[in-house]
Amino acid sequence: MTTVLEPETSTSTPPRRRRARIARAERPLLAAGLALVALHLLDLAFSGSHTAIVAVLAIVAAPAAWLAAQPRVTRPTRIVLGVVVGLLAVGFGTVSHGLHAINSGVDRYDVTGLGMIAGGLLLVAAAVVAVAAPRRAPRRRAVGWRLAHGAGWLVGAGAIAIVLVMPFIVGLMSTHAPRWEIQEASLAIPHEEVRIDASGDRTLSAWYVPSRNGAAVLLGHGSGGSRERVLEEIRLLARHGYGVLAFDLFGNGESSGHSNGLGDNAQPAVDAALGYLLARPDVDPDRIAAFGSSLGGEVLLEAAAREPRIKAVISDGGARPEDQTEVMDNGSPLLTMGMEVVRGISGTRPAPSLIDLMPRIAPRPVLLIAAGADDAEIPTNRAYRDAGGPTTELYELPEAGHTSGLAAQPREYEARVTAFLERAL
Repeated sequence: MTTVLEPETSTSTPPRRRRARIARAERPLLAAGLALVALHLLDLAFSGSHTAIVAVLAIVAAPAAWLAAQPRVTRPTRIVLGVVVGLLAVGFGTVSHGLHAINSGVDRYDVTGLGMIAGGLLLVAAAVVAVAAPRRAPRRRAVGWRLAHGAGWLVGAGAIAIVLVMPFIVGLMSTHAPRWEIQEASLAIPHEEVRIDASGDRTLSAWYVPSRNGAAVLLGHGSGGSRERVLEEIRLLARHGYGVLAFDLFGNGESSGHSNGLGDNAQPAVDAALGYLLARPDVDPDRIAAFGSSLGGEVLLEAAAREPRIKAVISDGGARPEDQTEVMDNGSPLLTMGMEVVRGISGTRPAPSLIDLMPRIAPRPVLLIAAGADDAEIPTNRAYRDAGGPTTELYELPEAGHTSGLAAQPREYEARVTAFLERAL
């Protein structure tokens, strides 16, 4: 008996065809990811009061150009771009909108931010899928030519990183503040947790320590921070009987809205916070001061220049980037480009120079505090002091780090601050 063996047939797709089918998913994944990231950036740009058409066109044109160029871009470039931009979108979207959604619930400002997280994941997925795409045969096989080609790729990648990716990182960093959960127990002194309605259907989140002496202080945090970053300042003021309203800027802490690390959109937040203090029965409306740390100092100096109901200002470490550049005469094209990206993404105009605003605060008293760790901080604050005139004083701490004067010289710092407030209020 003869047995005839039939040829074995495989129902599996040959590896090459399977790879090709996987590779075809790259372009749809890329398109969807770019669309979600661009939608969030457009949401940011249109949320500001000064949306720039050029910025909107750039937000639309950049992903469109990437998608159009994709078939002609080498596989390594597609993989690197997808992973880098995708992880940036996932990272900044998660620490800002993701954490806010978890800790405080989703608000309308988080919707496209959560979409950006999904878009970043799709970009990473597109990069992973690109691994399956067929390699292009090298035009020349000579080792020297291939080494030169590799070196050229590295130079081009470095140029793209400096000119495009770094400004994009600066833009995301300044418009996506980390939204870590606020721990109510961290303050450990009697206080109220308050919510304050602000313009644009936004809400400020704040702590209020009731006043025991009739005076009160608006307290503002630094860039990317929250009211939990100024705990020691709250305790210092409360020890001396002052009411303290420590508020989160828009898009920071538990406040709604979009953040801006340059303070360009902060004045409506200050207006809302000041309105709250003016309505408090325990506060004399003629005895309200402002105290800001870093960006908070810049924002509150600007507010005092237009708002006479702020009777005195303390700024610890405030020094606007443009003012630092003017004083130190050391402007950087990359820094300028990064700040332009921030303003384009956030739909804002640059906040005014504090050098020009300081004379408007006089004759109300101002205490400037400057540390020496940053070479530009003390010189810039000297320029503020000179512009402010005789009612502006400068407390220099050359041995301290930025906004670390209270930690470096606690007794001297507290005595200086409280003596100033006693005279001013």
